[in-house]
Amino acid sequence: MASFASRSVRILHWVGPGAGLSVFFLALLSCLLGMSERASAQGSQEIPFYKHTIDLEQSEAAEVADVNGDGKLDIISGENWYEQTTPGKDGPRWIKHHFRDLPFYRFDGKYQGAYLEDLGDLAIDVNGDGYPDVVTSWWGDPAVSTAPSLTWWENPGKSNKPWVKHVIDEGVPVEFALLVDILNTGGKPQQLLPEYGNINAPLKWYEIVGKGEDAHWLGHVVSPNSYGHGIGAGDVNGDGRMDIITPKGWFEAPPDPRNGEWVFHPEFDLGETGFIYTMDVNGDGLADLVTSLGHSYGIFWYEQKKDAQGKRSWVKHYVDNAWSQSHAMTIADLKGDGKPVLVTGSPGGSRIISTVLQVIVNVLDYDMDVASAVAAPRLHHQWLPDEVRIERGFPDDVIAALKAKGHIIIEPLGQTSANSIAVTDHGLFGAPDPRSRGSEAAGE
Repeated sequence: MASFASRSVRILHWVGPGAGLSVFFLALLSCLLGMSERASAQGSQEIPFYKHTIDLEQSEAAEVADVNGDGKLDIISGENWYEQTTPGKDGPRWIKHHFRDLPFYRFDGKYQGAYLEDLGDLAIDVNGDGYPDVVTSWWGDPAVSTAPSLTWWENPGKSNKPWVKHVIDEGVPVEFALLVDILNTGGKPQQLLPEYGNINAPLKWYEIVGKGEDAHWLGHVVSPNSYGHGIGAGDVNGDGRMDIITPKGWFEAPPDPRNGEWVFHPEFDLGETGFIYTMDVNGDGLADLVTSLGHSYGIFWYEQKKDAQGKRSWVKHYVDNAWSQSHAMTIADLKGDGKPVLVTGSPGGSRIISTVLQVIVNVLDYDMDVASAVAAPRLHHQWLPDEVRIERGFPDDVIAALKAKGHIIIEPLGQTSANSIAVTDHGLFGAPDPRSRGSEAAGE
C-alpha cells in the first residue's frame, strides 16, 4: 500500500499552488448502491473504474453530447466544452473550447470559496439546426444573484460565431432541472421540468415552440405554487401519461398536458429530495419512487401499494441511511445486466469533489478496502483561497513535502463525510465515515 506521503503529494502535484481540485472526475465511484443484505467493510474490484483528469477548472455541472456533429460524444461543463478527438494509447483525448463567460457567486461570512453560476447543464437541440444547445440552471434568486434562473445557449454549429445566450426564466431560483416527455411522444424527452426553489413560484414545465430564429421555450403552469426541494416525472398510476412528482405529492397528468387540469395527490412527504424517479423496484407492476435527500441523510425508495378498494399508499425502504446530501442521483445500468445500480456523490460544498476523488484514488489506485479508503486523512485545495486544508493524521514528512512544493498548509479541513458502499458478488460492503457520529452504511 502506498504511503500517505506519496498519495498526497501525487494528488497536489497535478495542480500545484493556485489551482484547484475542482472539475470534474466523472467516475463518481465512492458509493455504488444496490438493495441487498446489511453491509460490512470490504473493497471491490467488481466494476473497475480508472480516473482520467480532463481539466481542473471549477464547475458544478457536466453534460455529454456531440457538440460539433462529428459523431463523437463531447463534454460540456461550466464555461467550456471538451471535444473528443482521436484516442491515444491511454484512451480518449480532449480539446478544450471556451464558449461562454459565467460569473462567480462568492460566499460571504463563514463560508469560503465560490460557485460558478451554473448548477446544471442539459443538452438539447432547441432551434432544430441539428446541433445540441445547452440549457443551464442557476440559483437566480434576486437576493443573491442578478443572473437569470434558466437560460439556453445557442450552439453556432460550424459558423464559428459566438454562442448566444437566451433567457427562459428569471427571478426565481432553479437549482436543477430535467428533460422529460411530458407530451408522451414515446421518443426522446423534449420538455423541460425545473425545480423551483421558492414555494411561491408557480410549478411549470416548458416546451420548445418555433424553429430557427423563432425558437423559444413556452411555459405551462401546472400549479400556482411549487412544492419544495426536489422534482421528478414518471407514470405513477399506470395510465400511460407522464405525471409530475414533487416532495409533497404528485400531479396526475391530464389527457391534454397543455390545457387540462393537473390533479394533485398529496400522498407523501419525501423531504428535501434531489431528482425523483419512478421504477418498479419489486416487480409487482406498480411504479415505485426512487430518490434521495439533497441536504440530509438517506437514499431510499417508496413502495407503492393498493388496498382492495384501490386506495394507494406508500411504504418507505432505505437503500442507505448513512449517506448525506446525495443531491444529484441518477439511475444507470453500470453492470450491463439489465438491473439498475445507483451512483451517488458526497456532501461538503466545494469539498465534494476532493472528498470523492480521494476515496476513489484510495480504492482504485492504492488498493485500500472501502473502510480504509473512507477513514484515511483528507486534504482539500480549491481555486480560492490559495491554500491546502488538511485533516489531522498526515505524517510530518507529508506536510514538509507539500510545503516544499509551495503550498500553504492550513488545519482543520472542515466537515466532510463519505459514507460509502462497494457492490460485489457477495453483497453490499459498507463503510460509515468515522467523521460522522452515529453513522451507518447498510443496505436493505
